[in-house]
Amino acid sequence: MSELVTPSGAIYTPSDLEVLRYAARVRFVAYNPQPFTLKSGVKSNVYVFGREDLTDYPGFEWLVGRKIAELICKSVEAVDSRPCLIGIPTAGTALAQAAAMVSWREAIKTPSGHTICHRIMREALKQHGAHPDWVNGKPSRAHRYWLVDNVATDGRSKPEAREKLLASGYLAADESPPVFIFVDRQQGAVRRLQEAGFTKIVVAYNLLDAAFAFKEMGLWPGQVVEQVEEEIRAHQF
Repeated sequence: MSELVTPSGAIYTPSDLEVLRYAARVRFVAYNPQPFTLKSGVKSNVYVFGREDLTDYPGFEWLVGRKIAELICKSVEAVDSRPCLIGIPTAGTALAQAAAMVSWREAIKTPSGHTICHRIMREALKQHGAHPDWVNGKPSRAHRYWLVDNVATDGRSKPEAREKLLASGYLAADESPPVFIFVDRQQGAVRRLQEAGFTKIVVAYNLLDAAFAFKEMGLWPGQVVEQVEEEIRAHQF
C-alpha cells in the first residue's frame, strides 16, 4: 500500500503505514475483544501502551523516534531555541530519547539548524544529592522544553507535568510548554489543553484514523472503526 487517505482526510504516507503496521504487530496500539480500563476510568477495546512493546523492538523505536523528530522540527519557528524533549513518565521518556537519537543520527533539524536533545523527568521528586528536582539537570536558556507523551485521553497528565516543570524552574509562571502527543484518543484532551493555556500541541496520529488504517491493512477486524467512533462520541471529557 503506497498511501492511504482516511475518511477524515488524513494522508498516511508509506512511512506512516510502516510505523502503524509495526505498532499493531507489537501491540503498541492494541485491540482486545475484552475491554481495557483506562486511567480515566473509561472502558475501551483499544489501548495505547508504549513500554516494553516499544523498547523491546529498537527498529520500531527508531521509526517512532524519526516520526516524532520530523514533526517537531517541522513545527518550530526559525527563531526558536533548540528543542529539548521531556517525556512524561514513564511512557513518554523513551519517546523523547528516541526522537533525540534519531534527530542526531539522521541530521533531522529545525529551520535554524538545531537537532533535538532530551532530558528525563522523574516519577518521584528527588530530594537528595546535587540535583534535588523533578528533572535531571538544570534548565538552560539555549533550550525550548517540550512535553512528550504516548497518548492523550482526558489530557490530565500534561498540566500535572507542567507544574513539575514550573517547580523545577524550567518555565516562567505564565508559560506553558509545547506538547507532543503520539496518539490522541480524540476524547477532548486537545481542547482541554488549549483551554488550560497550552498553545502548541502536535499530534502524530488520531486514534480513529489509525484504527481505519489498521482495518485497511487487514490488521484489525472491520468493526473496530465503528467501536472507536462510538467510544469517542460517548466519552468526551
